[in-house]
Amino acid sequence: MSEEEIRGKLEKKGYPGGEAESVVARLRELGLADDSGLCGRLAAQYRETRGYGPAKIAWTLKRRGFPRDLVEETVRRSFPGEDELEAAAAALRKKFRGVPPPGREGAVRAYRFLAGRGFSPGVCRMAAGRWMKDFLEGED
Repeated sequence: MSEEEIRGKLEKKGYPGGEAESVVARLRELGLADDSGLCGRLAAQYRETRGYGPAKIAWTLKRRGFPRDLVEETVRRSFPGEDELEAAAAALRKKFRGVPPPGREGAVRAYRFLAGRGFSPGVCRMAAGRWMKDFLEGED
């Protein structure tokens, strides 16, 4: 649970803002509240188990109350360079179990799937195109 989520729960239960902040500070001292570590672990989990791309991971982490700069740095570390393209290819293989739907419709479905997972338009286009090409050439 992010520090913001902890604060929100405490305030919802009727604790004043100052007390909620004191609790969060104490949890931080004890090592029980660590936004940086939790943010990194969640980003890895969203990427590996759910096949999320950078935009979807950033949106999900911001929604959970993590600070914007921490989210941006975490996402940057999670997808260095060409790694985003590899993650998109892995998400396609998992979703369609290695066999793309036929023709142009298959490429469109693959693109839409990746866009919905938070991959950038360029990566969606490249991954869907490569995936279809590899399948047609029998490399997949």
